[in-house]
Amino acid sequence: MSGRDATGVTISQVAAAAGVSRQTVSNVLKAPERVAAETAARVRRAIDELGYRPNRAAQNLRERASRCIGLKMVPPAGVSNLLDRFLHALTEAAGRAGYHVLVFATVDDELATYEDLIRTGTVDGFVLFDVEVEDPRLPWFAGRGIPFVCFGRPRGHRQDEFRWVDVDGAYGVARVVDHLAARGHRRVAYLGWPEGTGFGDERRAGWAAAARRHGLEVGDLDGTSAETVDAAASAAAWLLSRPDPPTAFACGSDTFAVGARLAGGNGPGGRPNVEVVGFDDSFAATLMSPPMSSVRQPLAEVARRVVALLIGELRGAGGPPEGVLLRPELVLREWRGPEPVN
Repeated sequence: MSGRDATGVTISQVAAAAGVSRQTVSNVLKAPERVAAETAARVRRAIDELGYRPNRAAQNLRERASRCIGLKMVPPAGVSNLLDRFLHALTEAAGRAGYHVLVFATVDDELATYEDLIRTGTVDGFVLFDVEVEDPRLPWFAGRGIPFVCFGRPRGHRQDEFRWVDVDGAYGVARVVDHLAARGHRRVAYLGWPEGTGFGDERRAGWAAAARRHGLEVGDLDGTSAETVDAAASAAAWLLSRPDPPTAFACGSDTFAVGARLAGGNGPGGRPNVEVVGFDDSFAATLMSPPMSSVRQPLAEVARRVVALLIGELRGAGGPPEGVLLRPELVLREWRGPEPVN
């Protein structure tokens, strides 16, 4: 087989130009992790110079694979646009590995939609973005041998039974408390989801553990609300109306943070009265005046790890399921409000 593409360039010509074997070129196209970085770069230069474009349709027929990854869309929540940003990172990571991302919605029977996409060969596997506590889809996928990887730990299940990538929310919020305590705040409130989301519970636990480590009060400073700006503003306003109000907020998301900032209001010169730090480092954090500090999730690395785990499963890499826990980064922006009063 010549490996000729639509332009007439063959894989043999690419191999000759790069000074490698046909198999090495094939590995660069289909399994780049098997090729040394310097050799892979040389092959890609030859591909670019010759204008070689592999015939994906023929390749997919030979491999009986769609080279598509399925991702279910979920309704947007708050101001963070986390799914949009993750989808962008996932599309880039999948593209570098020779895959595309198929975004779909479920109307009636969600499980039937997954099964139909696999049965018809439309996708090779799935990335689950909206993983819930004791999510029933995980054992359903596993029981049918459907490849999938979770963005988020499989809480409520044995984590060593599934492949997942997650960001350490407890660590991220703890870094926020460390920062606010170093700034002199002694009453740092938390504002986030009601108990039961799993990831929200972990972020709250990170706040409580760090606050106790710094000798801060926590008992009456735990606020919860729905993840909307209005609901968060109401919850923050209630905390701020207490006789000994918080002087700062560590928030579970930027939506909660925007609500807390609005509830705190502004003082002289438009400076915020209350120091607020969010989570997700969304555009909303940077568009506030002044911009808010926030915890940034490493979405590009999450996407890269998710794609690598899923492709490894598709290729029968073997070994037990793997979980990857990544640390987020606290992005600090200049505080232009009053200094805390102890």
